[in-house]
Amino acid sequence: MNIARITVTNSGSSPYKLEGRTAKNLYKGPSGELKDKIDKMYAEINRQNKSFADPKEHIRRKYFDKTYAHYRVLDGKYLSADRMNAYQNEMNVLDGGNPIFYSVEDYKYYGNEVPRIHGEIESYRSRIHDRLNMDFQVSKLFKENGIYIPNDVPLIFRSDLYTQRISVLGNIDDVLKQDIENILNQDQNSFVLSLHMVQSSSGISLSQQYDPEKSRLWNLADKIFKYTGLDMRDLEARDGSFFTKDGEDILVKISEGVKEATKGNTKKEQRDALGLLGLDIKYFSKKGILKENDFIDIGFQNGHLMDMHQKYKYGVGQNDWIHDMAREKGVDDYELSKDGIKLIDKGKSFFVDSKKVHAYQNTYQQNENLPQKFDVKKALDDFFSKNLFDIPIGTNLNILYEKIPNQLFVYGIQNSVISEMVNTSINKDKGLLNLFSQLSTMNFSVKI
Repeated sequence: MNIARITVTNSGSSPYKLEGRTAKNLYKGPSGELKDKIDKMYAEINRQNKSFADPKEHIRRKYFDKTYAHYRVLDGKYLSADRMNAYQNEMNVLDGGNPIFYSVEDYKYYGNEVPRIHGEIESYRSRIHDRLNMDFQVSKLFKENGIYIPNDVPLIFRSDLYTQRISVLGNIDDVLKQDIENILNQDQNSFVLSLHMVQSSSGISLSQQYDPEKSRLWNLADKIFKYTGLDMRDLEARDGSFFTKDGEDILVKISEGVKEATKGNTKKEQRDALGLLGLDIKYFSKKGILKENDFIDIGFQNGHLMDMHQKYKYGVGQNDWIHDMAREKGVDDYELSKDGIKLIDKGKSFFVDSKKVHAYQNTYQQNENLPQKFDVKKALDDFFSKNLFDIPIGTNLNILYEKIPNQLFVYGIQNSVISEMVNTSINKDKGLLNLFSQLSTMNFSVKI
């Protein structure tokens, strides 16, 4: 098939392009506010630490020398998790980094109101916020290109799994349909919209049209198309790989593209990225790829993208359930717009539930001086060392454990495909689940 993703633009067309998620429109809810306030708090503490002749020695004595005038009593325990967290945070900020541990407990220690945060609801709100921004972007794209779709006419935008090319289904004339397809397939618009569709229907959305295996295939097909311009359906599967009509091994063919895309990374990271694709190529060469159901759909009506075939929908008029969920969980309820959030109802006072372990874990942070109760950090490091996920270095992962139904939720990975792979794999690790389960029954709270 070898269909090009890029469509030649008309000479008079607008230069506006779909952006998808950007730094200027990322959702910032209570957890984001918590992070900002803790960053600000440690910046002020760092300013005070630097006023001492030897800041590192001052920090060390502040936490571990009871005879020191500036000794921090905290909870009265000499080697508590809270003391270790605060010490390591101050040292890391002094060295030019950010706090390693973000915790509501830390927030409470410094006398501020504890935010009401529910990890799963925050993830849903982030997707609703993304949808509001994508609605705005798609409407602006159409307006600036002179495309006007009649009111109350339902359309379906269908993304091809292997090329991310968008086709339009619906009761409109062929000229308008072609104009819409042309602009949606122009430049990177089709990829941005397809990625949004994937992010909207993956993982927690409980989609009937998209599952982890289809997500894995989408990611592989995208890399092959991106680096070679080839459609996976045109390749021959044999000998644990895919081959072009000329007999070229697709893994060899995409290796240069992967190296170029990761040229700022170490050689090991480049090998890991290629190795992950190699595993997927081997898997699908044996299992086979989708010849039917090789697309993902999203509706569009009256200027809004509308989710299809999934339990949790994020479109305008589809997402009232988030308010019911917030009230049910007893957390703050917000009205969302593309520009931010507005509090409409306060939830219950926050308390640290012994059934949950909240963690903001930088898996690449090497730190050997941890107390015994940080066994879970070692277990997480072992998990990520064993599973070579393509996660950018320095990514802060927020891990939430829920005792019922004994499940881990990993947040913080921007790539939804990788995020889904991590969540699927981590919940198959019985050792990690058992460890978190044991921690949750103990009479302490720990930030990992």
